[in-house]
Amino acid sequence: MVRYAPSTKASVASDPHSLRIRGVVFDMDGTLATPMTEHLVNLHIELGVPRGMGILEYVDGVLQGAEREKASKRILEVETEAMANMQLSPGLIELLQFLHDNNLPIAIITRNNGMAAQHFLQQVVTRQPEDQWKLFGFDPVIDRSFKPTKPHPQSLLHISERWGIPPQELLMVGDHLDDLLCGVRAGSVSALLRYSYNGAFECKAHISVDRIDKIIDSLADGFDADMTIDDKTDMGGYL
Repeated sequence: MVRYAPSTKASVASDPHSLRIRGVVFDMDGTLATPMTEHLVNLHIELGVPRGMGILEYVDGVLQGAEREKASKRILEVETEAMANMQLSPGLIELLQFLHDNNLPIAIITRNNGMAAQHFLQQVVTRQPEDQWKLFGFDPVIDRSFKPTKPHPQSLLHISERWGIPPQELLMVGDHLDDLLCGVRAGSVSALLRYSYNGAFECKAHISVDRIDKIIDSLADGFDADMTIDDKTDMGGYL
């Protein structure tokens, strides 16, 4: 087990060189925002995606020509439908306030399209009280136009390099196996936001919580992480 020191300003000031989380990267759907799982399950069935394969892998890696174009258009349609019901994840404001107060940078890596990411930032966020807008300073915001997508670690390593923070001091937070594997493969800490449908992914998480603000406990008090978790899996995904 590897010990991570608290990520509070006070802890950093008194012990600046200890290993600790110094930046947090979030998935969007099902993490920052409530999940669109029902839409994705239906789309998985509609497109005939084989069990154990993600929708994007199927469309980009299996389908060809007009078939791929039609499926890609349908994905955008479903994502647009889901945007209308997008809500902040319960407890998110509390977590973002903690990160803001302790000067931890935040970013987004999503397999959604750029339009969905902008909808979250421009529509969902701006429905919150204006004094909370400062909490949503995600930079960068990486959507699926960045290749390769999660679970490949390149997007997370890109953020590590951009921020000047080693991968092992980044926390990747998500609700899906792709998020956890992205973190594990980058050498970062992965946190799973648990729902009824994703318990099987917990074996790939260093931290597991039922509500996103519970991550504050680990960051405020420090935690032990099993950094020997492997990245092998036969569990499949949705998008």
